[in-house]
Amino acid sequence: MRFEKEIEIVNSKENVWRFLWDVDRFIACVPGCKEASTVEPGKQYAATMVEKVGPFRVSFPLRIDVVESRDLAYIKAVAAGSDNAVGSRMKVELEVGLKGDGDRTVLSIAASVDVLGKLATLGHSIIKRKADQVMEEFAQTLKHKLEGAA
Repeated sequence: MRFEKEIEIVNSKENVWRFLWDVDRFIACVPGCKEASTVEPGKQYAATMVEKVGPFRVSFPLRIDVVESRDLAYIKAVAAGSDNAVGSRMKVELEVGLKGDGDRTVLSIAASVDVLGKLATLGHSIIKRKADQVMEEFAQTLKHKLEGAA
């Protein structure tokens, strides 16, 4: 499944860029993210995502690898993890782009999500609806925190 979102933020590209790399502030915007840590700054992170999807309550410990980064412009990361209790795996490819100048920044987010195992048996529409909800909540929280920090 692929998800795309564009958010216009009233804040400078530099401030948005710094916010994206501040793990503690960033994870506060991610619905279901219970903890995150830096393994190697700018390269590898760890996080735990906990969500209720249909009848399942899933907990995915994720390894997040930054595979490409262009200063003030672009980040590509891959996250993967398994919930052995539910018998499901998840892989996410995430691309984040920044455009803008002055006090306006357009943040574009594109995510490709693969879900395997029991969670996948819920069907595409239930998983997509939950992912859309998470993406919208993330976008609104990120916008609110960044515009409040302007």
